[in-house]
Amino acid sequence: METIKTASFEYLVDLAKEKDEGGYLFTLDGSDYHINDVLEISKIAERHGYIVIY
Repeated sequence: METIKTASFEYLVDLAKEKDEGGYLFTLDGSDYHINDVLEISKIAERHGYIVIY
């Protein structure tokens, strides 16, 4: 049986921490991502197998 993971977009955006030098540090399932825009979060979550709810 496969586990289905869902997350709201708002929750995922809250996980992104703004960096002093610009951009964000986004951590999901123990993996860190340095992103420039929070709109990148959806694609990252989908790669981790999440269904993003808007």
